[in-house]
Amino acid sequence: MTSKTTNRVWIGVAGVVLALAASASALACPLCSEETEAQAQETGVNVSMGYSVSVLVMLALPMSMVGGMGYALYRNAQQMSRGADSRPR
Repeated sequence: MTSKTTNRVWIGVAGVVLALAASASALACPLCSEETEAQAQETGVNVSMGYSVSVLVMLALPMSMVGGMGYALYRNAQQMSRGADSRPR
């Protein structure tokens, strides 16, 4: 891999780590948090973690679609610029 590709991979990894760290601290508003804690004590199930995971799963599809389309457009632009450079003048 080139250093440019390696940098992109590390930036992506850092973004995922930051997103996961931010989601852990923002579980719910104060009232919702108290309610989910009460539910967790009654049932033994961590409902707030379930909410967090479900939101991340629901966001994964649209984000991956947008990212995939952006990557496809980027690759297309790169191929077109390479094709323009190799034309005889």
